[in-house]
Amino acid sequence: MKIRILCLALATMLMAFTACGPAAQPANAPEEIITTTEPAEFISEESITEEEPATDETQIEGEITAPVGGSTAQIVEFYNKYANQVKAAEKITIKKHDVRTSTMELPTLLRPFAPKDGSSSMAPDKNETVTESFVNGKGTKNSANRLGDFLPVRGKSFVSILKPSHVRSASCAKQGDGWVVTISLKDEPFDMEEMMGNMNPGTMSEAEIKKMSEERMLKSGYGSCMEIDMMGDRDMSQYEGRQPSGNMSIGSMEGAFQNGAIVAVFNQDGQLTSLMLSYGNYTGLSILGAKIKINTNSKQEYQFTW
Repeated sequence: MKIRILCLALATMLMAFTACGPAAQPANAPEEIITTTEPAEFISEESITEEEPATDETQIEGEITAPVGGSTAQIVEFYNKYANQVKAAEKITIKKHDVRTSTMELPTLLRPFAPKDGSSSMAPDKNETVTESFVNGKGTKNSANRLGDFLPVRGKSFVSILKPSHVRSASCAKQGDGWVVTISLKDEPFDMEEMMGNMNPGTMSEAEIKKMSEERMLKSGYGSCMEIDMMGDRDMSQYEGRQPSGNMSIGSMEGAFQNGAIVAVFNQDGQLTSLMLSYGNYTGLSILGAKIKINTNSKQEYQFTW
């Protein structure tokens, strides 16, 4: 009977505590304090644990994840994606430094047919710096300038469609609040006969030949991400009346793109802040039994202000 009465008394005390709350708890009742405090702490920890993943997901969703230490495929994908956003910019200012040097080894037999200006190269040397601001793709300083032509690939809506198979090595490293991407391209021999394909210079205009060549160049690694200009800005009137008479027999043609390099710096928002592109190309051909060798080195450096 005493045990039953004791149990009823304890039950009554617990019910009274629950109804009145912690303020009604006696000061000398440590057992009740322990009993009620532990569940409260446990619930609080559960609540925090459930909220943390949601907070992390929100932060990750708003951040750009760069492939630092990633694979070549991941780095190329990152470069293509964020470099291509430049051509979609509504407003941007670009400073471009363009350097090209070239040499042509011309046999004595063919020197009378060299350009009238006496230069030794098909593509003239260049060393110029141009700064242009673009609004919706149009130049504000020179209305003839277009953003799509100011950057590689000329006339296209993208800067690069490079593929991992074209790449020798690639790296992505943290730099300040952003990242620097460095890509080295494989050397690419090109078959001039394949490049010319079914082109017929006798029936096609210079513009048509150039357009077809550019479309075929897009299939190569260099053509898919570089500013390629095989003939440069040479005025073809330099050659008028200076071609050899009769049929000019071309014995063989060969060439290669070499030492391609890309160095791109992105800020924390994924915006391209600077870009360096460089490559060399070699062309060799045999005309009238004489061999011609042309070596060209090109380098473009861009600074972007968003």
